[in-house]
Amino acid sequence: MKTKDRQEKERLKLDQMMSVLFRLSKRLRLQLINGLFGESFTGAEVKAIHYSNSKFVDSDEFNRIIGDLFMKLDTVRGAFHYHVEFQTLNDRSMVIRMFRYGFEKALELAGGKAEDGVQLVAFPKQIVIFLEENKAIGDELRFRMRLPDGTETMYTVPVLKIWTLTPRDLQERKLFALLPLQVFRSRKRVRRIAASRRTDNEKRTLFSKEFERLKATIEETVEVLRELRRKRQLPLEDLDKILQVLQNILNYLYRHYGEYKQTEREVSEMIKTFIPEALKRGRREGKREGIKEGIKEGLQEGKKLGVQEAKFEVAGNLLKLGVDIDTIAGATGLSPDEIVKIKT
Repeated sequence: MKTKDRQEKERLKLDQMMSVLFRLSKRLRLQLINGLFGESFTGAEVKAIHYSNSKFVDSDEFNRIIGDLFMKLDTVRGAFHYHVEFQTLNDRSMVIRMFRYGFEKALELAGGKAEDGVQLVAFPKQIVIFLEENKAIGDELRFRMRLPDGTETMYTVPVLKIWTLTPRDLQERKLFALLPLQVFRSRKRVRRIAASRRTDNEKRTLFSKEFERLKATIEETVEVLRELRRKRQLPLEDLDKILQVLQNILNYLYRHYGEYKQTEREVSEMIKTFIPEALKRGRREGKREGIKEGIKEGLQEGKKLGVQEAKFEVAGNLLKLGVDIDTIAGATGLSPDEIVKIKT
């Protein structure tokens, strides 16, 4: 019972970490939806992104059916619904569960609405993201369904096999939020080594090689994050959450293996040196943006107040941003004494 409780807690913790990746900035969430479902939404046409109910009750057995993530996009073209499941192992019943999740959500959305007098039951778009390598997993899940009139139809759900994509692949497809999932690529091999009948020395050697491979994956992931930040494609708030999830997933996946401790220290150091660098660059960018905004606001005010008053307004905005007096004097044409008076 204790083992089962621990596994359930770990599953919930993993679900929570995955959920964070779908709750980044609006821009990254739209990129994720576009990339996963082949959509082309823009920020201008999407009014809001909602996370809808994922818990349904089986009316026959009164059991809860819990899906991972359901999203609703309110757009100028109407509402669109999506369903994402994360899966570690290859489970033959997965496609049946996807049908049940989709059907329950379709019933929930159907309400009393009908088209031309005929009830419409519309499934959300679905995808399963498989995290661990398995050759038995294809590009889609499917089963054949025979309807009461004898006709048959194929129910299919597309699959994303995360281990087939490198950090650069995710960057190219703008699936930035999935970058932390790269660390799953080693977990299956590590578990196999631990469960094998090899000697302790052989296991240590294999563990060492595998964790070197894991570290290389993380280095590539961090380099992609650094590049995205440098190109200003990744807001600081998103970067911070992605790095936190990366660290948490690492601890979740590999904390049972003593050989991971050295890798963990090296990775932590890598992330620690990256975060201050990113924050420092972000502050510089923010300061430059603040200066531009301050000048822009000042010029707008200048139309109302006159040239001299506008200069005072600009100087006040720049002082709030911590810009030095000489720089402000050069930008506004005011004397240092005048700026000091404004400051005091």
